[in-house]
Amino acid sequence: MEETIGRPPSSTPFSGFARDSITAEIARRSGLYDETLDVLRQLRLRERHIRYTIAGLVLIFGVVAALGLFTPSGGQGSLWRSLVLGTAAATTVPTAIAVSRVHLGVMWWTKKSHVRGFNNAFVAYADIGVAACLFAVTDPRLALYFSALFAVIGSYSAHFVRARVVYVHLALASAVTCTLGVLAWLDGTAPVPVLAATLALLVAVSGTVTLHQGYTSDLQRTLKHQLRMANTDPLTGLLNRRGFILATTTLLRRGHGDRFALVIADVDRFKRINDDHGHAVGDAVLQQVAEILRSAVTEPAVVARLGGDEFAIAMRLDEQAARAVAEDIRGRPVDTGDGEWATVSLGIAVGSLYSEHMTDEDATERIQRDFALADGALFEAKANRRGTYAVVPTTPTGSRPD
Repeated sequence: MEETIGRPPSSTPFSGFARDSITAEIARRSGLYDETLDVLRQLRLRERHIRYTIAGLVLIFGVVAALGLFTPSGGQGSLWRSLVLGTAAATTVPTAIAVSRVHLGVMWWTKKSHVRGFNNAFVAYADIGVAACLFAVTDPRLALYFSALFAVIGSYSAHFVRARVVYVHLALASAVTCTLGVLAWLDGTAPVPVLAATLALLVAVSGTVTLHQGYTSDLQRTLKHQLRMANTDPLTGLLNRRGFILATTTLLRRGHGDRFALVIADVDRFKRINDDHGHAVGDAVLQQVAEILRSAVTEPAVVARLGGDEFAIAMRLDEQAARAVAEDIRGRPVDTGDGEWATVSLGIAVGSLYSEHMTDEDATERIQRDFALADGALFEAKANRRGTYAVVPTTPTGSRPD
């Protein structure tokens, strides 16, 4: 253990504290807070069940197209109609298999697929395939009723593709439905029943898409807000312990250098500050410390309030750079409001990483080990003299060297 005693805090009072500037967005902007990963870890979606349900619906579409080959109102007697219906029926089998293999959880949250463009291509395939089959049916009245199938495609679109693709789907479905209504009227069907059926189908298809899209959008906004609240300390706006672990895991798994420093800091004699000045002053002190820590680091870094007066910083820095950050932090004044100054002590665990490509489990294990080492360094620093920092080097496996 190596200890460093530094200069006392500057006499310049801390001013200009802006709580709004202390926010967990520092981690999100740097890409360390992986919101998508966090959502997928916590949501208990029956994702496989949804995948297989969609695949089953695709096969049912194929069965409907195949039945059209053998009905007088379908494609009988016309080669091109039979080819359209037969091709549509045959392609549903590989499409259903593909749908059953694509992870839908990521698509629901981000509207992006692991297979680039798969979700958009699937909607296009379904829309064009259904439209072609409907126009291949010889009876336009039957085809008009079957245009209700666009509602199923619209439900998928509302959940798994971006808004502009949904609008294209609505435009195509509406155009096909209206065209089939006109064809049914030209085929001799009374205009009033045709108009009523067309309007009912337009409402059913468009209403399904609109309601589902509105619901899923509101649900996503609510989840995003709740998750941010769950990972953010409400007093300082920094990440809390849970958010710190998530963001630091991402920091370790991404290549930002082969060194890692974990810093634990707390306010010296914080209980006495609360007892002598009240909890409002104690809260203001914590907010000042949060701003000091946030402004002392540059991205990529993770800053968090672990609880009480304990804070943490995770950085991909070597020992010299970590010391410079510690000097900067403890050299800044923390005003208690009556001419007295609070001090901050720090414990630092710093060392090399054994791999540039760590798993989540490796990263979590390294964080827990360095937490223990940094906490021990903080204890020794405070036992020697408050307002100081102590550094302990770590081995590549995260343990303290002998």
